[in-house]
Amino acid sequence: MEIKVYEAVAKTLGRLGVARAFGLVGSGNFGLVDHMTRNCGVAFYASRHEEAAVAMADGYARVSGKLGVCTVHQGPGVTNTLTALTEAVKNSTPLLLLAGDTATTALYQNLDVDQGAVVRSVGTGVEHVRAAHTALEDVARAVRRATFERRPIFISLPIDLQEQMCEAEEPPAFAEELVPAARPSVEAVARVVELLEASSRPAIIAGRGAVLASARPQLEALGERVGALFSTSMMARGFFTGSPFDLGVSGGFASPLAARLLGEADVVLSFGASLNAWTTKHGSLFSPSARIVHCDLEMAAIGRIHPVTLGVVGDAAETAGALVENLDCRGVSLEGFRTEAVLQDIEGFSWEEEFEDRSGDGAVDPRTVLMALDKLLPEQRTVAVDCGHFAGFPARHLSVPDAAGFVFAEAFQAVGLGLGAGMGAAVARPDRLAVVVVGDGGLLMSLGELDAAVHLGIPLLIVVMNDAGYGAEVHHFRSLGLPTDLARFRETDFAAVARAIGAEGIEMRTTSDLDRIEGWVGAPEGVMVLDCRVNPEVEGEYLREAFVTEA
Repeated sequence: MEIKVYEAVAKTLGRLGVARAFGLVGSGNFGLVDHMTRNCGVAFYASRHEEAAVAMADGYARVSGKLGVCTVHQGPGVTNTLTALTEAVKNSTPLLLLAGDTATTALYQNLDVDQGAVVRSVGTGVEHVRAAHTALEDVARAVRRATFERRPIFISLPIDLQEQMCEAEEPPAFAEELVPAARPSVEAVARVVELLEASSRPAIIAGRGAVLASARPQLEALGERVGALFSTSMMARGFFTGSPFDLGVSGGFASPLAARLLGEADVVLSFGASLNAWTTKHGSLFSPSARIVHCDLEMAAIGRIHPVTLGVVGDAAETAGALVENLDCRGVSLEGFRTEAVLQDIEGFSWEEEFEDRSGDGAVDPRTVLMALDKLLPEQRTVAVDCGHFAGFPARHLSVPDAAGFVFAEAFQAVGLGLGAGMGAAVARPDRLAVVVVGDGGLLMSLGELDAAVHLGIPLLIVVMNDAGYGAEVHHFRSLGLPTDLARFRETDFAAVARAIGAEGIEMRTTSDLDRIEGWVGAPEGVMVLDCRVNPEVEGEYLREAFVTEA
């Protein structure tokens, strides 16, 4: 039986296991979206802007571990995706972006642009629908590439080609050779073990690569064998939640205790972390005498940013397992960092003792309010954080149950992607309350998505760190003795805006105002906006490092 190409593409997506898609419809993709939602079992979540649509697909993929799928109109629909698409590229997110395209016969059409060149410019892979009879194969190939290359893949669907007829076939099966996870060389394992045997204070840092390899059991076994403490990159935050030896995030966002202990490590084992400036505190976190072992699947990533003592090419789980096996054979078992004194330091650490609360005069200290909110929220939660000065506060003070519970929309350091990412995360894990922490500037950039969240009925708690300005720029310009007026704006009543759109909204001026959302948190329904008027004078010390990175 023959059907139209857009119908065949929709069926192909459904048959390949796509259950959720995000996007915004126009004439170039309306038929596709209409058919896949009515006839192919694919639920569609519409945004108000294409940037947010890609951010939703990105957040969904990062939390669910599945392919993110987004579809947009041609021309400006594609160019509108670029900021979020760049974020997804930098996150190594498996994402399929399907866009309409101008007719192959069109001349000087307003919407015409070289869409492939546009998305290639930010690192996205490109596939083409070559003809009606190859459409299913082409789309299936794009899905396969996005999944196995772990990056966004873009495919254009010219509107005249979509209306052509093709056979309604099953999508082609690409033969996959079963490739076992890469194991490190015997020589590399032996050399790492020799470093560990001589170590008295080892530390293990897990990055996104360790999360993707599901390497926690192997890393915990390794840590127990050599007495290592655990830490993570920001993108892997929550990976070791529940371990008594978890120090939390490494680097610029680390707690003072974590910074001190990691600075005392004599061997640092990095698994699937890039060891970038954030994770290493611009190279100042570790002792100059520390021996650093960098394990990664990609040889080119090893030592690319931070000098290392030894590089190991291999999967995080396989490498950790091989190290444990070698240590077993040698009969090596070390106390390392795991002394009673260190354990007491970790158990006794409290953020409340690290600063003086600066709430007052109708404004709250962002640290105080987030620590109070942390106690109120259910343990099973997903926290999505937008970019901005405030971002380090929730990254430190809102706990998460695991690495899937934290979405840090900062790989491109673009303000305004957090709300979309949080909405996608909420779709991925409806069993968990989704919490989006966003600055007032970021919410104003993405305000239309507040309406989309209300329309979609996604239970969502939006916490606005409202300091009436772009806080990062205010603090930075002020430190340079420059005027800050251009980075400030009048106060916005986001609680009132939320109510006008159809959400619930509460203005918060003291921590006692959190009592007003306790009932909602216990039975979340719809969207709740908590407009926190924060003290604009509270500066995160990590901010200075951000501008050092830019220098």
